[in-house]
Amino acid sequence: MDEDFAANHCCDDMETCLSAGPEAALFEHDSGLILLNAGRTEQDGEEGNLLITVQFCPFCGTELQTDEDIDAALEAVD
Repeated sequence: MDEDFAANHCCDDMETCLSAGPEAALFEHDSGLILLNAGRTEQDGEEGNLLITVQFCPFCGTELQTDEDIDAALEAVD
């Protein structure tokens, strides 16, 4: 994952989205992953957010994170 991404977003639209904070539909997690909040889900009687990793910018198409970046960040969270 590009360490400078947080300071230098790929495009103005992505910067606007990520500046909205963790309650927005598209946000940067503490792990550095860019996630899409796809809605609420219930599993085993508990509710939570359904989060999906975003590999490419939905606005300009720039690769934001590789499969390896995502795997490494997920391993660090566990």
